[in-house]
Amino acid sequence: MVYVIFLCIALPLLLMLPILERRSRRLVFFLLLGMTTALISYEISSILYGLCGLDPVRFTQTVPPITEEILKALPVFVFAVFFSDDRKAILPAAMSVGIGFSILENTTILVQNLSAVTLGWAALRGLSASLMHGLCTMVIGAGLPYVKKQKKLFYTGIFGLWAIAVTMHAMFNLLIQSQYNWLGACLPMVFYIMIYWVRQGGRLKLPFLSY
Repeated sequence: MVYVIFLCIALPLLLMLPILERRSRRLVFFLLLGMTTALISYEISSILYGLCGLDPVRFTQTVPPITEEILKALPVFVFAVFFSDDRKAILPAAMSVGIGFSILENTTILVQNLSAVTLGWAALRGLSASLMHGLCTMVIGAGLPYVKKQKKLFYTGIFGLWAIAVTMHAMFNLLIQSQYNWLGACLPMVFYIMIYWVRQGGRLKLPFLSY
């Protein structure tokens, strides 16, 4: 089923690439890469789940944060190291990878649980898990330009950025499956507001209210 969903979403986006302008093409391309990493992650998780012997809750708290953040970081890493030093180009691309990943993941969960999902579930999923995936890759993208310039810290810096993404992901999975699930649901939005505030130089300015 996951392959059917992937083709239904990916093929129209792929056909749209040639007619887009450069910046828009890059974002859609990385969105597709994010969906591809989700597909690969699905296969890897299926194999590891059968091998590790963990129950579903413990498995989602330990294994996917590691494997998924490795796969999601790879396109961002390649783009930042070999193609661009511009943080303004890297950050949207990194966010697109995470959002693309969440699009395929959310759609698969939706199709597999049609009788149970609601509008509330969809809204909560979009503002929590989906945003978390985007923020994890965005954190890596934000740090890569700096790490690239610090040659002595290159490898340790990359590991550090990946470790931050894994920690964020694992913390979310742990909280969302605990009695503090409300805190887990709020955590990605809190991180999002903090990152936006820092990028605005400490000023919380809403784009749709700016003139």
